[in-house]
Amino acid sequence: MKQKITKAIAGCIVTLIFAFAATAVMAATMPAKVVGTSVKMRKSPTTSSSIVTKLTNAKVTVTDYSKGWYKVSYNKKTGWVSSNYVKLQSVKGVINASGVNFRKSAGTSSKVISKLKRSTSVQILDVRKGWNKVKIGSKVGYVSSKFVNISTANTQISRGASAAGFAVIENDGSVTGKLISYARQFEGVRYVYGGASPQTGFDCSGFVGYVYKRFDVSLNRSAQGMYSNGVKVSKGQLRAGDILFFDASSRKESGQIDHAGIYMGGDTFIHASSSNGRVLVQKLSEYRGTYIGAKRVI
Repeated sequence: MKQKITKAIAGCIVTLIFAFAATAVMAATMPAKVVGTSVKMRKSPTTSSSIVTKLTNAKVTVTDYSKGWYKVSYNKKTGWVSSNYVKLQSVKGVINASGVNFRKSAGTSSKVISKLKRSTSVQILDVRKGWNKVKIGSKVGYVSSKFVNISTANTQISRGASAAGFAVIENDGSVTGKLISYARQFEGVRYVYGGASPQTGFDCSGFVGYVYKRFDVSLNRSAQGMYSNGVKVSKGQLRAGDILFFDASSRKESGQIDHAGIYMGGDTFIHASSSNGRVLVQKLSEYRGTYIGAKRVI
């Protein structure tokens, strides 16, 4: 009887250890993007390891790091990608306990910079086997990942009314949600005049056309031509998935459409910008081009 109780206690301890480890790994994850075409995701962190799949400008979740390689998850597959192709996307976090050690490097033997209070806001910069590299004010250090939670501020856009129209969460199951999520996979792809694919680069209308083609919507090739597609929408009725049109040139005559982008909701849109040299997300209210109008095609 005593032996059975001992085994049961040991089993509980093992279970708790695994549960704790799983929690730590989850807390350490952060979003990232694999930048490039046909980037190899490998089974282990070495170039001699077998290839799990190939990624092209894919949004992934980073779970670990090892000597120049990031462990990532993508479409239920897990593997390692060279850090040369991984662009981390820092997110806000919050400390979930009081008296948490903020250390100089990852490890319990590292020097303690300060003690952190519960609810302290941090910027999560990187992951390191159960540790988060974080920034607090101007200081950068490490906190055990079990004491860091992803802040709810990172999921600020929800389905409902907004000041600029109708906002959506990416991957919320709707067609527009899927379209926005798909478009964001190409953030960072370079701007190329006449470009119409992630492999060669995009110009503004090439990017818009490429995204909508994925959802079986055919559009005219130029920004000016696209303005004849779809149904006109007033600025006050914008919703995610609408195509925005601008006069972005510096010529004297105004009102000529020469730029297009995809509205994301919440006063943001994504477009291939010639001045920034890449696909990026910007605030509509801060964009310098002259707003001409919008069309709804989906």
